[in-house]
Amino acid sequence: MTSIASPLKLNKLSVYSGISIFAVMGGFTSSYGVMVPYFRDKFSLNLAQSGIIFFAHGITALLGVVIGTLTVSKFKAAYVGGLGAPLMGVGAILIGIAPTWNITLMGVAIVGIGFGACDATISQFLSRGGSEKAVRLVNILNAGFAIGAVIGPILIAGAVPDLFAQLLITWAAVFMVVGYLFISNTSGALKRDHTTAKPEGHRFVFAMLLLGIAFYVGVEVGASGWIPTYIIDKGYSAQMGATALALFFLALAAGRIVVLPLAKKFSPSQIVLTSSVLIILSLLFISSGNYALLGFTLMGFVCGPVFPTAMVWAVRINPGDPRTSGFMMFAAIAGASVSPSLMGIVMQNTGTAIVAWLLMVPAVLTFIAYALAAKQNIAEHIEHH
Repeated sequence: MTSIASPLKLNKLSVYSGISIFAVMGGFTSSYGVMVPYFRDKFSLNLAQSGIIFFAHGITALLGVVIGTLTVSKFKAAYVGGLGAPLMGVGAILIGIAPTWNITLMGVAIVGIGFGACDATISQFLSRGGSEKAVRLVNILNAGFAIGAVIGPILIAGAVPDLFAQLLITWAAVFMVVGYLFISNTSGALKRDHTTAKPEGHRFVFAMLLLGIAFYVGVEVGASGWIPTYIIDKGYSAQMGATALALFFLALAAGRIVVLPLAKKFSPSQIVLTSSVLIILSLLFISSGNYALLGFTLMGFVCGPVFPTAMVWAVRINPGDPRTSGFMMFAAIAGASVSPSLMGIVMQNTGTAIVAWLLMVPAVLTFIAYALAAKQNIAEHIEHH
């Protein structure tokens, strides 16, 4: 990995392969929720023990984000963006063949590092400038993640227990292919632009956006991590649990696609705030009756626009800084590490019936953080390219 002076250049294949990396890693990491019941049976784990998988992934993903953030503007974009994919492949192989829970967690940790590095760098490459094109690309990027997250849990549910190892080895091969395609089609490096003026008051808004994304991802990952277990504990099959998770992510992808034309009419702050309110309402719906499948599907749809739109909001109020996505990803993965793990500890004593009320806590905090950011009414810098 060497430093380079030429500017970042993404051709169509590098953009497509970047989206593919997100789709493949979205499918894999969202499948942890489906893997939990399998690992509970295989290694005789309780809810709290099995919930460690989310913490192990999250903590090591934070390390990956740090690596990506520190290197994103210092080395060739091809390597800082693409090498995380084959690393995730190595972790997938280890998870597939692991004979013990500790070795499984080691594989999860390796996946986490690659996940964080790709998350921090590829998101920054596609969101740079905050233009309308960037809005589309970031939404498509994260829609790709969500679409992969639909397919992944279904594949895992169909493979356990007999074909689990073979599926993960195949997944590893796909990781390595898409990583190679990104590396071979990306050139130059993303440089920091010190000439772009920051809007007055942007530091407070950026801090609120970091808090907001941490709490929001706590909601999304808390839900996706425990939906299969929640459904199974209500007396349904593991396949139904995987179906519920697939519906959540399918709706998540749909929400990100539906918001694309709205991004031309409404500001990121308006979209994010509206979605935050709708998330709270969807959780109230889930908690009020026996319509869990419908409730989690609605929740996925209204969650969809938050992450990519908040990312563009952050880029616009913090222009010229290639570390912006890295900071946002760090906050996001912090939320992803804490929320589902804490939920597992609480539900070990209470059961999974209170899952909607546990999710309500970070959902309300998400709304408060974004409301405080929007209240500052910071003018957005928009780069047109």
